[in-house]
Amino acid sequence: MSLAATGVDNHCHVFVDDAVPATPLVGGAAYEPPQLDVDDHAAHLAAVGCDLGVLVQPSAYGQDHRCLLSALRRRPNRLRGVVCVPVGTPVGKLAEMHTVGVRGTRLQDGFPGGVPVQDLVGVGEMVASFGWHLEVWSDLRRHVGWLGDAIRRCPVPVVLDHLGYLPSDVGLDDPAVQLMLELLAEDQVWVTMSGVERLLPSGADPSAADFADTWRRHVEAIDARARALVETRPQNLLWGSDWPHVGLRLPAPEATDARSRLNRWVADPGVRQQVLVDNAVRRYGFAAGEGAAP
Repeated sequence: MSLAATGVDNHCHVFVDDAVPATPLVGGAAYEPPQLDVDDHAAHLAAVGCDLGVLVQPSAYGQDHRCLLSALRRRPNRLRGVVCVPVGTPVGKLAEMHTVGVRGTRLQDGFPGGVPVQDLVGVGEMVASFGWHLEVWSDLRRHVGWLGDAIRRCPVPVVLDHLGYLPSDVGLDDPAVQLMLELLAEDQVWVTMSGVERLLPSGADPSAADFADTWRRHVEAIDARARALVETRPQNLLWGSDWPHVGLRLPAPEATDARSRLNRWVADPGVRQQVLVDNAVRRYGFAAGEGAAP
């Protein structure tokens, strides 16, 4: 099903809201939150040619969702949300979140402030009645020995964030990449095509004289991974800009650069429409205003 939309940016964050007092940071927060709100986010969406968006709970705010939920209330027909809730969250709280547009919850160990990835099945069981999905942000190599089995047992869909959050020097033959492709082929996971700047190998030095060559190799490797995902199962892929690009070692990309990557990864216009619009419409229930893809 295709919605009359220009695009869906599936991965952004906001950090302030006029109706919400300043949100305290979690201990060891990985970055200082930029003072950007839902209006700034609307301007960003326009810059990348999207009219719909998904706001993800920032790691720096842990489980304090006041800013995110207020932002969703301000643009109910244009936004959906992904929260960060642990096992044991009251059903009434989940229902309130669902009412304002939340359609998923995140597990992550990329930055301090997350719900552990090891809680995947328990969190999935908790949110299954709402039709939510789980979003996993973690270097898949950390969990390659058990994650596949857990995802297959999980009662809700799982979205792997930032192309599996594997550095670009992790090749297509690596067991973690092979697991991601296998799960994608089995319709066990979705993958967000985002976070290119986050996948720079740890030893790469942006200040080095030869960094241009390093960046070229990085881009070529990520392009190869993205195309492998497209060849495997494009109907389970989502696109995200990662705006406003917090906690990076590199300068934030221009909006047009972030968006143009999808054109490079997906040459076929029909498939690109699927990734940019149709898949997110199904996953987040934008079309009907309720429900989500099974």
